[in-house]
Amino acid sequence: MTVEASITLRTANEEDQDLLLDLYKSSRRDDLRGLGWDEDRIDEFLAMQYESHQKFLTNDHPAMQDQIVLLAGEPVGRLAVEQRAEEIRLIDITLLPAHRNEGTGTLLIRELQQQAATARRPLRLQIIRFNRAVALFERLGFTRTSETGTHLLFEWNARSN
Repeated sequence: MTVEASITLRTANEEDQDLLLDLYKSSRRDDLRGLGWDEDRIDEFLAMQYESHQKFLTNDHPAMQDQIVLLAGEPVGRLAVEQRAEEIRLIDITLLPAHRNEGTGTLLIRELQQQAATARRPLRLQIIRFNRAVALFERLGFTRTSETGTHLLFEWNARSN
């Protein structure tokens, strides 16, 4: 069985809150370890940040499709996308550490690129500038369209690829 054949998505629900918190923490924990904090302090800080992040998503992305990535039926990640009239916005793609660098993220992004090409809309995302996934998006043909001190805005457009 190929990885592609075993990946499915389902809508996130209340029972997924622990998984979503684990995903959030797993994607940010290493950055905080560099501050010299102990693990309990990191956990506490990330739990507060997660609550704020969830409120931000609810307020700023009301049409977001929040999905759980399943690999052979087991939850391994999150894919959050907002279909807008002028673009498809990738809000979040996160996989549990044990499932990173196996092609799952690439497959999900390529599927979004196909959707964007079919809809004739750009696929856009914003990412923290030091995120390891920056190289992945560049490899998949995304270009930087703007940046701030902390974030990069990327765009993929079928017409330019």
